[in-house]
Amino acid sequence: MARGTAAMVRTLAGNARLLVAITRVELSKKYAGSVLGASWLILQPALLLSVYLFVYLVVFKMRFPGLSRLDYVLYVFCGLVPYMGSIDAITLGAMSIKQNIHLVKNVMLPIELVPVRAVLVAAASQGVGLSVVILLSALNGALTLHVLWLPVVWALQILMLFGVVWILSSIAVGLPDISYFINLFLFLLMWVSPIGFTVDMVPANLAAVLYLNPVYYLLDVYRDSLLVGRFPSPHVALIYVGLSLLVFAVGSAFFRGFRGVLLDYE
Repeated sequence: MARGTAAMVRTLAGNARLLVAITRVELSKKYAGSVLGASWLILQPALLLSVYLFVYLVVFKMRFPGLSRLDYVLYVFCGLVPYMGSIDAITLGAMSIKQNIHLVKNVMLPIELVPVRAVLVAAASQGVGLSVVILLSALNGALTLHVLWLPVVWALQILMLFGVVWILSSIAVGLPDISYFINLFLFLLMWVSPIGFTVDMVPANLAAVLYLNPVYYLLDVYRDSLLVGRFPSPHVALIYVGLSLLVFAVGSAFFRGFRGVLLDYE
């Protein structure tokens, strides 16, 4: 596994300029032809945020002790942005090789970079949402110097997503139906992740299940950096770092193992 991880790191580093170039091209193509264009970068999370707030505040009339309405909006938005970024990366990356096999066969593009490109496009979109969160947090007086940890948190998320899409894109070449399972799983995961509710609201007998959800650690480190103004608790930070690096390493080894099969796929 160490050898596969090292090989992937060398591939990423050696093709950094190419990755930047193809990511720019994909970003320009993503909203080409749409009436609202790049405005969807803001509209999509804003619309989903509105649905969340309507469900929790209007339909269920839930109250959140210690949080004002604005605090709760920021809490939800700070959770939605990285989760939506992860969803985009996984859904696009999972089918990226299956849908772009011609790029690998007809263009001098390392096959490893095809799923990576999808993650970077999603990360660029997520960056716009994070900028809005930072602005709102500053206006609310919640932003502190702990925001400087954000690049580290974000980089670890991207590494984890690289590993996830390398695994899923390899499987999807031979089993394209996996995309339906992925979409359903991510939709269900969104509602059982602490995006619209706080951890304290979870019954004690279900808290252990929540701690098995990797999204919990992802959202916790983001909120600590952007809203709470503190370094993540040691066990959360350790699990998040370890999980990110482990998924990256496993994904690297998995993809390297299937690389020859993928290149021969017709």
